[in-house]
Amino acid sequence: MRRNSLRIVCDSYHRQISYYFRNESGVWTEVCGDSPLSRLYYTNTTMQDRAKEIAEKMDAIYNRKNKGLDIFFEGENQSLAYLQGAIRVYLPDRDIVCTPGVTKIAVAGKIHAGKTSLIEGLEQAFGHPYTMHTFPDYAMYEDDANHAQWYEIKGIDLGMDHVEKAYKTISTLAEQGLSAVVYCVAAVTGRMEDAERDLILRLMDAYPKVTMLVALTISIKKDVRSFVNEIKQMAEQIKVIPTLAKEYELEIQNPKTGEEESVFVKPYGLDILSKYVLERK
Repeated sequence: MRRNSLRIVCDSYHRQISYYFRNESGVWTEVCGDSPLSRLYYTNTTMQDRAKEIAEKMDAIYNRKNKGLDIFFEGENQSLAYLQGAIRVYLPDRDIVCTPGVTKIAVAGKIHAGKTSLIEGLEQAFGHPYTMHTFPDYAMYEDDANHAQWYEIKGIDLGMDHVEKAYKTISTLAEQGLSAVVYCVAAVTGRMEDAERDLILRLMDAYPKVTMLVALTISIKKDVRSFVNEIKQMAEQIKVIPTLAKEYELEIQNPKTGEEESVFVKPYGLDILSKYVLERK
């Protein structure tokens, strides 16, 4: 008797919940538009507000005749507790197993590409203090709420050995359940190296189930859109998100007085980036 499997990705930052069904080939696919779970009532919400209704709807659709339903949950501990509580109270006799997990995101790029600043910017933006754990090939950041784990891959020097080492590190993480790879390219440099493009394409080809995107860091230039289009053309139309992780001070010339003056550019793009990697769309 085959059990059905659902994956729930609960993004409490943006009040969004995504649902994925494991098909007969073992591949996770987002629930189709015909599924009630695709409706805004079940997606544009939180577990705190809708746990009972979500649990009952999943049971009615995917656990008919009580054949068994396995739920793999990615999200904050508190959100998981709401769902488990609803299952325990309202569906005590149903065969539903809820297994906790965590969204894992690798952050890679050349040395000085802005990887650490990006992670620190996300920490400040969403108010979850991170604890850092250092390993030989990466630093891992996590918060007490179990919302996500960020893996900062050691900066890449553009030599074959360094690029290959980064590829192997990311591959190992991908085999361990990596959800996304954020490749950082500093917009101030105005270019992405061929070796970086090749690394991204290799990862996209080897791990099609892992969400891939480019974070265009330190995006302070007005013509950043042309660089975004250039990267998309280089890397098979990969998602590119301009970001500025921290407030940036620019010195510009006042057109009226001709004198230099400071202008402060506020951080931006972090909300869009986090939404993309947490919801995988």
